[in-house]
Amino acid sequence: MKFKNILYTLLFFPAFLFSQHSIKISFSPAEDYNWAILYKNSPTEDLYVAQGKIENGNLTFTLDSTATKGIYKVVYAAPQHVYNFDVIYNSEEDIELTFNMTEGAIFKKSNENILLNNYLGEFMDLGEKLDAIYKQPRIDTTAIVDIYTRQRELQNTYERNSEGKIVTHFIKANHPYIPKKYETPDQYIKNYMRNNFNHVDFTDPILQSSNLLQEKSLIYILSNIVEETNNQNSYNNNIDTILSLLQKTDPLYQKAFLDNLWQKLISYKYDETANYLAIKGLIPISKELNDTKLVLKLTQYINLSIGSVAPNFSWETFENGNTKTHQLNELAVAENYILIFWSSACSHCLKEIPLLRDFAQTLDGTKYKVMAIGLEDSAEPWKKEIEKYPAFIHVLKLKKWDNTIVNNYGLTSTPTYFVLDRDKKFIAKPKNLEELKLFIKK
Repeated sequence: MKFKNILYTLLFFPAFLFSQHSIKISFSPAEDYNWAILYKNSPTEDLYVAQGKIENGNLTFTLDSTATKGIYKVVYAAPQHVYNFDVIYNSEEDIELTFNMTEGAIFKKSNENILLNNYLGEFMDLGEKLDAIYKQPRIDTTAIVDIYTRQRELQNTYERNSEGKIVTHFIKANHPYIPKKYETPDQYIKNYMRNNFNHVDFTDPILQSSNLLQEKSLIYILSNIVEETNNQNSYNNNIDTILSLLQKTDPLYQKAFLDNLWQKLISYKYDETANYLAIKGLIPISKELNDTKLVLKLTQYINLSIGSVAPNFSWETFENGNTKTHQLNELAVAENYILIFWSSACSHCLKEIPLLRDFAQTLDGTKYKVMAIGLEDSAEPWKKEIEKYPAFIHVLKLKKWDNTIVNNYGLTSTPTYFVLDRDKKFIAKPKNLEELKLFIKK
């Protein structure tokens, strides 16, 4: 019996070994990369696979027989939704590639990934030639039509060669707009953007598991500008187009897609566009799915965005034996207000508040006024501490983190800074005192 078990193991152990494949990556410059994480993508979530330390720019992920074919994501920095790239894994071959921030991922081994690399590279070359001819004082229309023909032949060739492979989803989805006859530069650009999603299936689970739909949507939103309208109106109209394309997809995918797109717009400082996306698409689908946490997060962000009016709050002072109630929206003592949320129980705050006082003393008091809002469990230590800062407007908020002002201002730590203009609109959200100084000096 023991002999049979050993024989069985020997027969199948080599098969197990040969079923393993690897993803070998060479990062450059080596000193810029430390760790990487590998995920298996799905339309609505990223499933953790492995992570590893990058040694001298090199890292190898080993995939055993349980690793299924599909789209994998390599994350190499934070935030993860920005610093990552996709890898096609067909469970039949090893993958080798180099990566740098300029060129992206260049595959050295893996037929499917190399096929996609070559496809994109050849179309980019033809696109650059088309652009160069279009920019000539006298456009060679014959040369333009010739490039159209070469694009059409190239697309057909790659679609035939990729048939039956995972990569065929990406080659078909990247099918560019190709005119049947000569078009002027203006006509070509308009038609290119108008037909941008003709070959893209937003319901395809392979595409949903990749970066492609996100990247095409982001580029479309920010580059399809109608001259007759301002940029923001164009961005909003483009978002409406994306939302219409998502209508036939699963609600869970819609939420995941829009959340990721929202985060990218925030990362690239398109706050107004991100807010429009949230109001028109992400908040409604989040409410439909009862994701109250995401709804609160988005609502807070919109309310605290640059240009929004700060949430109003009240506080009391004692003057000549009388209690007087004040409102933020009625305050009119300076051109701008520096809000700092702090606590007398916060050691970091107690170190930073004196530095803020010293800085505030260098400013024109009619232009900037500091308002220090104390989040406290008890009034006594706060009263003792504020005696050191008589020039500040002091506001006491008891119950500390349970106070409504915490949610209204999206507070997660102290100290937290905001800068308001005379109309109490947000003009800056410095992360720390140094950023505050830099903003005011500029």
